[in-house]
Amino acid sequence: MRILLDSCDLINLVQNGRPPVAEFDSYLLEGNHQIVLCFSNVRELAGPLGRGAPFIEVRPLLQSLGQMPHMYLKEVAVYPSEIQSAVDAFTNGTEYQSCSLYVSRWDDTLASLRGQQGGAVENMVGLRLDDIVYFVQHTRPDIFAPPEQFLAPLQAQFENGRASHRAGGARDPQHFIDAFKRHAERSGVRVPAGREDEIAAWVYANPNRCPGMRLHHETYRALLENYEDIPKVGDLTDLALIRAVPYVDAATLDRRMRTYCAIASRRMRDAGAVNNYSERVYANAATLMEGQPNV
Repeated sequence: MRILLDSCDLINLVQNGRPPVAEFDSYLLEGNHQIVLCFSNVRELAGPLGRGAPFIEVRPLLQSLGQMPHMYLKEVAVYPSEIQSAVDAFTNGTEYQSCSLYVSRWDDTLASLRGQQGGAVENMVGLRLDDIVYFVQHTRPDIFAPPEQFLAPLQAQFENGRASHRAGGARDPQHFIDAFKRHAERSGVRVPAGREDEIAAWVYANPNRCPGMRLHHETYRALLENYEDIPKVGDLTDLALIRAVPYVDAATLDRRMRTYCAIASRRMRDAGAVNNYSERVYANAATLMEGQPNV
């Protein structure tokens, strides 16, 4: 299995020993599983660097993580990759093809990190995770800046979205169509001129197309519709991980986000999705091990 732990569970594992690292490592090895590391969960683990902590404080955590069977997923590329795959399929008259989002190193999970570690580091082979984070910290310290700076814009975005929702606007499928076009433009994906709405509607008609975008969209909508729930700092990372769920076999999320993900998955199933993504999501690493025992 490819197992994606959210930031909290990753920290609980390597810093707090819940579950014990040796126990989880044995589970991975015995079941031929791999832990999935991406930009968001590793950035959160190394977050103390953005608050002035010395590298020696996080290095043991990174080393412990790097010694486990692992692979790297470029979750920040879910939107551009899926949109490009959708555009290709639509224009060629074929069905949507799944994307390849796995990369070889952590600095490959964010394009702007590549080529900025200094000297010939980019061409070095055999670098450990802690080595790469060390080089990134010295060339792009902003990467580890506290995420609180993004909270106010997120809350403002939800405030505007909820105001529109109360007024009866921004309903699906138009909300998805608008989001698809917006993300295509931001990602630099060329969509045939004049056919943007048509392609976006084609994607929305089948939830098996662009599954990461659709699961994220439906999760976001479920959160948006709960007017009493004010977005929190942790939502920035959790929402980024949501889009990666279709590309792993198991994942962990906190109870609140699991609830929204379950609503999203149910809506996708009602619309014809093949997979029930909520079945892949667990409360923490311990419940995941219990729910997916090695035979």
